[in-house]
Amino acid sequence: MEDSLKSLLLIIAVLASFNTFASTQSAEEYIEEVNKAFGRFFEATNGKSFSQQVIAIEALYLEFEDNEAVQDVLLQSLGDVYSFLGLHQRALMTVDSRVIESGTFYDEIKRFEVHDAIAAILERSSVHQFVMINEAHHVPKHRVLTYQLLAGLWEQGYRYLALEALAENAEQNITIEHIPLNAGHYTKEPIFANLLLYAQELGFQLVSYDYGFEIQGTIAEREKSGASNLREKIFTQNPDAKVIIHVGYNHINEESRLAHYLKESLGLDPLTINQTDIGEKSEQQYESESYAWMIANHAFDLPIVLLNEAGELWSASSNKYDVNVIWPRTVYIQNRPDWAYLGRVLKLTDLAWCQEIFPCTVEVYNSKSEGAVPTDRILILSENDTTGVFISPSSRKIKVTNAAGDRLHTEIID
Repeated sequence: MEDSLKSLLLIIAVLASFNTFASTQSAEEYIEEVNKAFGRFFEATNGKSFSQQVIAIEALYLEFEDNEAVQDVLLQSLGDVYSFLGLHQRALMTVDSRVIESGTFYDEIKRFEVHDAIAAILERSSVHQFVMINEAHHVPKHRVLTYQLLAGLWEQGYRYLALEALAENAEQNITIEHIPLNAGHYTKEPIFANLLLYAQELGFQLVSYDYGFEIQGTIAEREKSGASNLREKIFTQNPDAKVIIHVGYNHINEESRLAHYLKESLGLDPLTINQTDIGEKSEQQYESESYAWMIANHAFDLPIVLLNEAGELWSASSNKYDVNVIWPRTVYIQNRPDWAYLGRVLKLTDLAWCQEIFPCTVEVYNSKSEGAVPTDRILILSENDTTGVFISPSSRKIKVTNAAGDRLHTEIID
């Protein structure tokens, strides 16, 4: 892996982890401490299968047991890998083990009513020129919200989908049938791949923008660089462009992050949507009081927002972003999350595919060519696992591999 790509991946992991974990250190101090383990991390994971990466990261976690900052990044990275493998509950558990929600309860939510998030967002997005949606990188369901908004936003004239996760100019190598493995780090996750494929199917132009600063760069420099890239790639050529920007964590912050610098440079007010502040955790003990109250007092099976009698959207931090989207707790069907369907059919996996070798990874591909991100991936840990894979009319092949990535079985789909 080239040094520049190494730096970028480490920055992504470090800053995501900093946003989540580090409240007593500056970002610069945090990065300096984590950078000490930089070489060891990439030596242990570079070129390895996701199953091998899990083992390597767990070993590093023990090795750096006295370095909390390094452990924070390792847990964030492990959560990401579990999400790549379709193990949503494990991804949540890994990150939640170091993050305890504050006891803050937003009493005003008792005066608001629940409304369908998609309908409420589309009602307001028509008067904006760009919409920003955030995600927690280890929670693929946050990508589902953007996926579900695409068709409605297209009808409103949105034509660009800019993504923090895309590597520099990666959009030039992405096709409507093929998401290359080097398109980005988080784009290796199948829900993300489906988001990119569906956006192209509708006609959206994909845009990369989060690149070009070194490991020594500050958060502000990163955000200014991203805003400059977006302005040059989209708004300089098309000042009236309507853009969706899918980001991680705090980049939607209108006071100090990417949203702020875009507002400042473009003179436009974005619609900023937060999915990460109030939501489901691996166990109820990790959940915020506000989320627990919502679950206890409202029945909902789709993502929702809160509106008052005047039709105003509720935000837990209105000076930073416009609205909180709140997801219900995940329901599992054959050990797969209900939100992961995306209109597909769940096909029961045949354990014989694994040839009694566990763990084994089952992947579904739209393209018969190698080197593409699969549209679904699930890790089967043992012969006792009952699970399925998601199949769509465009699915062409199922590939099964062992922990080392060696092929065990190929199934061609008519």
